[in-house]
Amino acid sequence: LKLTAKVEVGWRRLEWVIRNVQWPRVMSAKWPPLAGCVHGPAALAGTADDPYSSCCWVVPHAQKVTYLTDVEGHWPYFCNFVDLSEGLAFAEEGDQRAARAAPELILEDGWHFVFGGDTCDKGPGSLRCLQALVSVKKRYPDRVHLLLGNRDINKMRYTSEFTDDEVARMSPDSPAAFWVPEDKRTSPWEFISSLAAHAEGKDDALLTVEEIRSYCTKANLMRYHLKYDMGSDGEFDFRRQELAHMTGRHVSQVSDDEVMQSYEDSVAEGGVMREYMRLAELVCLLGGTLFVHGQIIGNQFLSCGTEGVAWCVGSVPQGDGSSYDHVKDIRQWVVDLNSWARNDVAAWVEQPTWLRPPCDATYEGWSSRAAAGLIAYGTPATKVPSVVYCRWLEDNNMPKRYPPDLVKYLVAEGICRVVVGHTPHGNCPTVIPHEGLTVIMGDTSYSNMKSDLAYQGDNRGDAVCEIAVEGDKCTVRGRTGATGEGRPRQVVHYLVPGGPTSGGDPHIGVMQPLSDSVPNDARFFVKACLPAMEGKDARYLLCKVDGFTNTYQEESPDQVLRVFGSQTILKKNATTRRRLTSFGEEFGHSFQGADGDVLEHIFRRLDRDHDGMVTAHELLTACSDTEVRTALQWTFPDTCLEDVFAELDANKDGMVTMHEFQTRVKGFPTTTNSRCTSRQCSTVSCE
Repeated sequence: LKLTAKVEVGWRRLEWVIRNVQWPRVMSAKWPPLAGCVHGPAALAGTADDPYSSCCWVVPHAQKVTYLTDVEGHWPYFCNFVDLSEGLAFAEEGDQRAARAAPELILEDGWHFVFGGDTCDKGPGSLRCLQALVSVKKRYPDRVHLLLGNRDINKMRYTSEFTDDEVARMSPDSPAAFWVPEDKRTSPWEFISSLAAHAEGKDDALLTVEEIRSYCTKANLMRYHLKYDMGSDGEFDFRRQELAHMTGRHVSQVSDDEVMQSYEDSVAEGGVMREYMRLAELVCLLGGTLFVHGQIIGNQFLSCGTEGVAWCVGSVPQGDGSSYDHVKDIRQWVVDLNSWARNDVAAWVEQPTWLRPPCDATYEGWSSRAAAGLIAYGTPATKVPSVVYCRWLEDNNMPKRYPPDLVKYLVAEGICRVVVGHTPHGNCPTVIPHEGLTVIMGDTSYSNMKSDLAYQGDNRGDAVCEIAVEGDKCTVRGRTGATGEGRPRQVVHYLVPGGPTSGGDPHIGVMQPLSDSVPNDARFFVKACLPAMEGKDARYLLCKVDGFTNTYQEESPDQVLRVFGSQTILKKNATTRRRLTSFGEEFGHSFQGADGDVLEHIFRRLDRDHDGMVTAHELLTACSDTEVRTALQWTFPDTCLEDVFAELDANKDGMVTMHEFQTRVKGFPTTTNSRCTSRQCSTVSCE
């Protein structure tokens, strides 16, 4: 009976492939409606014809949902979430953080699981995260919802940009990506030239074309793109580390070619990244909760909207993604947007290489390949309002409420909750309450910058939270991190305010009112509730965001009511902590490496006279700034300022440029070879 069932399912899948997969060959044609998809408010359910299709995009009666987002290759974080979750569990008992392969996941009866996108790139666990997510989706196709993040979509570029033809084509005329701002562009040839110059011990200008071309390899081309237009500097080495761990070898035994083969295999037929793309969607609506990767409204679009502001909800790209239509019914929008994305993914599978490689850094020049529209949709240069590459924050990165007309529209459409990822916002989720609607920002990937807890380069530490919907209630539970002894730093547990019954903790998300006595840069908001434990009463975790600094402080409920109601500035106490953080960069992810935005911010703090150069005196003066001391401590622990400046001043001209600073301060802690022992030397210390 089992054999007969397998054969029957196999034939049904084959019939589905025969019916549907040939459609993308006609580029102007649209795929037929997906099996089981009902356009409109009816529930979308999978069928035996296509058991793995993402056709359950709208599930009106979903009662239980567990949500995780932006794992970004952090396998221990993934495991911590599963251990915490009410809806997910590993089939194997025990600690899985050191597993060499992803164990099978079990989704409890009645639960849905939403992964909010961004599977990989910033840790040595991308392959295992992908394996686990793809496997659980195939096991529970109707109850697992994988969203597309920018770090997932850009992997479609592998099949066109990392080929032997691309390596052979590389020249001084090879363009940078069109979505990188002009003042930050570095061409592939410039990058390869710098590698050759360093390896050969020559100035760039003295290198011959033959010498440069000898360094034109697929591995170096991958390193270039990861660093300059994929926001993933260091990912190549993370992949090497993971391959070594999964096969029980030392990292030195994993060659560049093996790393590249891993990337290529991941997007080949049956590859885990290709499978993720095939199974994923851009948006899902479960009950009254809407899930997207980025946001449903943005205020920093570069190529669409009015002064960068546009609604993404209702916007459906057309054809190549250079224009869009507006769909008013939100359920119809969910179906249409996901159908557009699915068509592009199918076209990419059918035609994975360039039709014509780009000759310039323009949108049009990079559009001659299948899925060019979806690839652009996942970049800051999207020409249509994108739910993937999008954020909605105040200028200082404090939470920002939706405009009233958007709230009114969502409530009228039956939406009571919007859950998003993409933009890191502190050490636990941020809740933004509205009348009849609640927004939850779930990305905590910069909970503890430079913690290096799970691996060198770990910016998350041990922080983990689950966002769980159970009927009309939504709960956030978890922790903001752990102490060196492994004890939870702060346990988080509360009911989110709002929802159909307007329950939950009414103080969560409340922001201190703006007044003459409380300026904008002094305002706190209620980040989370910390339950009573270890002899402490229940209290609130307050947060203030000012650019790249998060300030946290614990206060009793009575003190929160008193300060927020009296228009007075909150005074520091013994729990006050300032933390340097990132919001992915000034818009999503950095094009100068994982922490390029933070490095620019710190350099501006050092450059007191704003002339683009830092002197030894400016360095000494800037060390009165906590952020500067913290950043220098990461790279130069316990090092005197004389040695710090000597390390930064690469050409020994008495000045440190932005390039010298970025080159030396990589974001990973290192030690210097020489230390000054004079008692007159100031040492770098942090709060």
